[in-house]
Amino acid sequence: MDEFDIIRRYFANAQMPEYVSTGPGDDCAVLSIPPGHELCVSTDTLLADVHFPGDATPEVIAHRAFAANLSDLAAMGAAPHSVTLALTFPEANEAWLEAFGNAIAEWSKQIPLVGGNLAKGALSVTLTVMGVVPVGAAILRSGAKAGDDVYVSGTLGGAAGAVKQLGQPNANSAMLKKYQKPQPQLDLGLALRGVASAAIDISDGLIADLGHLIAASEVGATLTLDQVPMLPELSQVFGNEQALSLALGGGDDYELCFTAAVSQRDKIQEIARELDVSLSRLGNIVSDQSGIRDSHGAELHAIGYRHF
Repeated sequence: MDEFDIIRRYFANAQMPEYVSTGPGDDCAVLSIPPGHELCVSTDTLLADVHFPGDATPEVIAHRAFAANLSDLAAMGAAPHSVTLALTFPEANEAWLEAFGNAIAEWSKQIPLVGGNLAKGALSVTLTVMGVVPVGAAILRSGAKAGDDVYVSGTLGGAAGAVKQLGQPNANSAMLKKYQKPQPQLDLGLALRGVASAAIDISDGLIADLGHLIAASEVGATLTLDQVPMLPELSQVFGNEQALSLALGGGDDYELCFTAAVSQRDKIQEIARELDVSLSRLGNIVSDQSGIRDSHGAELHAIGYRHF
């Protein structure tokens, strides 16, 4: 098979939504967006043996790629619109391609695949996701104000704990699920429009990503560490101290960290109930641009994942 055969066989969508005038097969996709909306665009690359084990199943690779990218849309309060895929792989293994294509087809029910590229080389997956928001409604990193509460969704540290156990026969199943099948908080992102003052998704770790948010907002933050929600298995496997370190500094959780005015507390509780999602209030935003500190005033440091 050449690349055109592969596209037709494994990546052709049966049906496109009405806003996709031209999908895969032409030089460009032709798309429309709803009147009064803006387009949010994000690109992310996942590399074998960096973002996923080289021997990971195609289903896990596809899930992690889509979850990581859709999480960026969630953080902006954007509704999924369309996605392109650039896939590089060393050989045209039909069983691998069929499994990967089936996984992509499942995700395409949430966000249609409208184009992309195939190339031969070391395994990597690059997605460009597009979402839409009403004009002016995107949730930015730069909106946090002194006095705002700091929240996080779900639990933290599970994916980082799983990375430490990859390849071990007795790896904890709850942690592996957090790593292999993270769930982008798309519904939460939509519900936070007009409620959250700022937001970011947790891909590199809570402290690192909250650090990006407060830098963009030109503020600081204070956290109460015993309010940090952790996967229960994390302490059982690693002990309390290392569990907290993983929750603060580990990445790949793809939960949302966001800020909101104190006046929004009741609304946020209502959102948590309606979506059946755990939302933990960890601390507050301060005007002093002194980074992130715990409730005792100690500065919290975590580099987070960096490529260079």
